[in-house]
Amino acid sequence: MSEIDPIEFGKLINAVENLAKEVSSLKDEVDELKGKIHGARGMALGFLLAAGGVGAGAGHLLEKLFKG
Repeated sequence: MSEIDPIEFGKLINAVENLAKEVSSLKDEVDELKGKIHGARGMALGFLLAAGGVGAGAGHLLEKLFKG
């Protein structure tokens, strides 16, 4: 079995280290995006509930005004 050239081995080590840094960076970005998605989902639910409440209140008010 032939030995690996030290220069090529050094290049391989460098490539693996760079790949590990890139994977770590991508993982951080994915975690950040997940947090934003969860926050946006909660905000959307809040808007839906608020819109439903405002609609129900307006309907009730209009019913009281027009039905006497």
